[in-house]
Amino acid sequence: MSRPLPEPTNTPGSEFTRRELLADLGPGVAALGMLGLMHGTVSAEETDLGALAKEPLDSIRKHFMLEKNLAYMNNGSLGPCPAYVLQETMKAWRELEANPVSLGYGPFIKRMEEVRRKAAAFLGCDFSEMAITSCTTESMNMVAQGMDLQPGDHVLTTDHEHAGGAECWRYYAKRRGVIIDKVKLPLLPGGADELVELFRKAMTQKTRAISVSHVTYTTGLRLPVKQLSKLALSQGCTLVVDGAQGPGGLQVDVKDLGCDTYATSAHKWMLAPKGTGLLYIRKEAQKRIRPMALEGGYRVYSGAVGTRNIPTIVGLGFAMDFLNAIGRERIEGHSLALRKQLFKSLQKIGGIKVVSVEADEMSSPLVSVALPDGVRNSAVAAALQSKHGVVVKVLSGPVRNGLRVSTHVYNTRDDIDRLCTGLRGEIG
Repeated sequence: MSRPLPEPTNTPGSEFTRRELLADLGPGVAALGMLGLMHGTVSAEETDLGALAKEPLDSIRKHFMLEKNLAYMNNGSLGPCPAYVLQETMKAWRELEANPVSLGYGPFIKRMEEVRRKAAAFLGCDFSEMAITSCTTESMNMVAQGMDLQPGDHVLTTDHEHAGGAECWRYYAKRRGVIIDKVKLPLLPGGADELVELFRKAMTQKTRAISVSHVTYTTGLRLPVKQLSKLALSQGCTLVVDGAQGPGGLQVDVKDLGCDTYATSAHKWMLAPKGTGLLYIRKEAQKRIRPMALEGGYRVYSGAVGTRNIPTIVGLGFAMDFLNAIGRERIEGHSLALRKQLFKSLQKIGGIKVVSVEADEMSSPLVSVALPDGVRNSAVAAALQSKHGVVVKVLSGPVRNGLRVSTHVYNTRDDIDRLCTGLRGEIG
């Protein structure tokens, strides 16, 4: 006979232990927990958020469940959850299932709204301007749908946009006659002024929106969003930002950026549960951007948005707590310092070309390289993982035969050394 389940609690600090939690959730999850311990992770009970601010950043990795001896450098695709975040998310899920209706439409609504409040503070906006979504793509789709563009309206974007931020415009081009104009971004631009001028020249009297990535997924180029916001405002059009590669790795203040909308995926750099995202729509822009899903307001639950993935949204709150406890300024500084080391090391490897900028004001914790002809990037990436224990991103599109590397708070200088040693061995 199974023992009684622990009493559910409605606050983040559940009283039952990690051992009890894993037992209740079954052998599969229990095995996951043991796997995490084998990899040297710190359990939720051992994670002291108050101590993280003083913990050396080189030791932060122990809070993650990454495979032992794995240099995970593809955070730009999916970030790993800290053990603390995963375990607190699992606790919330266990609590919810004890009484789904009473808790799901009661205390958990309040908890999710508190997460939305934290998210607003995380991006530097007002509570009334923040919505929780499942990812950047959903957020971008909501913005495009809410703008109600008409035949002949123009959207100005770039040739470096991710499909998740571009498909929404292609949809309306195909079905409503919206016209898409593209700025061809140089791989290595000379500066922000050069980029802004490219957009200025590409604009027309019918340009209704400028849609750009804050940080391009291809080369990690940080676009001058603040200047582009001013350009858009001066021309009476809307600036839409795909921020999938920004928050969590970089400190982002949407009010300072001045954009009308900002979409991001929390499961990348924010290290949140998979399937969580954020959407900011500036209060002044809300009258002209009215997504169907937000017709009932920006609340986490409404008749327009429907039932949510409650545990992961609650987990998003714990992910922000984790990042805030370490210090977002410290995280950005650490990630960019590693990026500088990586940039210099990659430049010394013969046969490859670094296609990311060196300038700090346009750089990010993403660095990309183009491999020499005759060397397949997919084969090199596979060898890096199987032989050297390094995970990177395979690139195509504007970066021909490329690889992309991400540096985050759990990475170390040893990760970079291992990557570069592996690259030399596979290319040389």
